[in-house]
Amino acid sequence: MLYRTLIVRDTQRGIEHRDGRMVRWLEPGAHTLWWPSETHTVELLDLTEAVLESTPELEAIVPLDAATRLAVGAEELAIVSVDGVPTTSLGAGRWLLWQLRGDVTAQVYDVSGVQTQIPKEVWHLVPSTHLMHVLVHPFERVVLHVDGQLHDVLAEGRWGVHKLHRSVTAVRLDLRETELQIAGQDVMSRDKVSLRVNVLVRWRIVDARQVVTGVVNIRDALYGAAQMAVRRLIAGTRLDQLLEARNEAAQSMLEAIAPEATKWGIEVTGLDLKDLVLPGEMKTILNQVIEAEKRAAANVITRREETAATRSLANTAKLLEANPTLLRLKELEAMKELAGQVGELTVVAGADDLIGRMRLG
Repeated sequence: MLYRTLIVRDTQRGIEHRDGRMVRWLEPGAHTLWWPSETHTVELLDLTEAVLESTPELEAIVPLDAATRLAVGAEELAIVSVDGVPTTSLGAGRWLLWQLRGDVTAQVYDVSGVQTQIPKEVWHLVPSTHLMHVLVHPFERVVLHVDGQLHDVLAEGRWGVHKLHRSVTAVRLDLRETELQIAGQDVMSRDKVSLRVNVLVRWRIVDARQVVTGVVNIRDALYGAAQMAVRRLIAGTRLDQLLEARNEAAQSMLEAIAPEATKWGIEVTGLDLKDLVLPGEMKTILNQVIEAEKRAAANVITRREETAATRSLANTAKLLEANPTLLRLKELEAMKELAGQVGELTVVAGADDLIGRMRLG
């Protein structure tokens, strides 16, 4: 016979096993045990863990006042609290909540729905295999797919999504205005002039659900639509018309792609022709045309001014002829200006012939 003394601490409880069966519950203290063979063992339970996975055999030997029995279903999840403080979560199964060192309680939640009912304050206790946290900013929307089907569009806020026993994917969309550059498009105008065009398209998402169902890649689709709109408009427009009315051309392109973009759940807020790059020889010809036009316009202005000046002189001559006193005043004015130009002026005639008989010295 072999005897052994076993110490069970205050934070422990013991279960004596004989031949694979639980035969006795051991409280704290010293226990003298008879060890006839290796089939006689003692299992020590740590009560500081507050929770222990249970079996019907274990529940039968544990005193009723030592632990609370808890069963969690396949579509449930329990949040365990010790003295009112949440400490852990429990999935499906049978559990013992030790009541020997504190008040251990559990709140069971139904997790069969997609969006959780578990309070946000204890989400950190739920394993990532059970719960997905989704944070949506004010300028975003998140499209939620469950088992391949579009389930919901999440607005701004914090969301908890159960993903146990289901496949969950989240597509994050930015609602802010975005710019799309369409650069280096070689297009020929109606009058056979080759151009390189750079276009800037501004757009934003207005229907997140439509964006993920209406088209595979929204940027690629918008790029293609804008590219074709640019090509169609320039191919039907002469170069001089395009240069004179760039804003009108851009507005026409915008109106061409807007209806199609609406079907995809987006709004095209603006379209600008950033650059119209001409071939080198066409630049030279165009500059010559502009120079000639400006020179002709300058000549017209010069002739107009000369005509106006001649007409003014003729009117002045008629006025002086009809008014001798005014003529005399003009003579005195001319004399004053002349006196300022010479060093000495001698007058040898009377007032009636003042101008005709001046001698300059």
